[in-house]
Amino acid sequence: MKYPDPILMNMSNAEYHAKEDISASDLKNWVKTCPKVWHQLKYGDGKVDHAPVVKKAFRDGELAHAFTLESERAAKDYVICPNKTTKAGKAAAEEIIAQGKEPISQAEYDLSSSLAASVHAHPTASKLLSFGQPELSYFIQDQETGLAVKARPDWICGDIIVDLKTTGEGGASPDNAIKTIARYLYHLQAAHYLKVTKASEFYFVFVEKVYPFAVGVYSLDDDTIAEGRALRSLALKQISQCHTDNYWRGYSESVETLSLPNWAYLTN
Repeated sequence: MKYPDPILMNMSNAEYHAKEDISASDLKNWVKTCPKVWHQLKYGDGKVDHAPVVKKAFRDGELAHAFTLESERAAKDYVICPNKTTKAGKAAAEEIIAQGKEPISQAEYDLSSSLAASVHAHPTASKLLSFGQPELSYFIQDQETGLAVKARPDWICGDIIVDLKTTGEGGASPDNAIKTIARYLYHLQAAHYLKVTKASEFYFVFVEKVYPFAVGVYSLDDDTIAEGRALRSLALKQISQCHTDNYWRGYSESVETLSLPNWAYLTN
């Protein structure tokens, strides 16, 4: 599908993810793996089964986003449920689901509410989130490759994007936040969102998932955004070439010689 200019759509998260346009997550996956694995993740029938700790991180982030950025929807869609390992809890969960709502535990509710309260009590984060809309979906055609791409910012107000990140103890500090940004390629995500939405400012709001739920608000310098743009451009070009060739290689096409990293040498 071709989009000469960004198309803005108000759709559900499920509808957004059902569209095959290339997302920031797709681009990050491309950098981290090989084309063969990426193609399976993107277009294959198999579902990726994440480890329990990863599933919990996703769940914490999902609820934090809902309670912080969509409080009215959170109040309507989520219902506190007794422990689902008990007979009464299972019955309550089934009744909640039958009503079209989602059961959550008291602990999940308490954590999500605390995170939201802390973010909205922060002088800068609360100001950034005082106007705007959450979870809007943008679609555009990449000019360099012709690929259809998409983005769904957590929060956007005019030409300002805000991205909410939940993290562990100490994770919202400047030193740890930039390590997280580098490790998970969030600078690529920022560059992608800015390009697709045509916004001009991007801010991260990090909030820790432990008391006192400390918050840090950060932007990226020009060099970091430039690196994100370069990674994005290279990934799109390589994906486009694989589509053209209809060939998705693995990690190595021939024998490659490997060398130990310096830290692995234990004898000198």
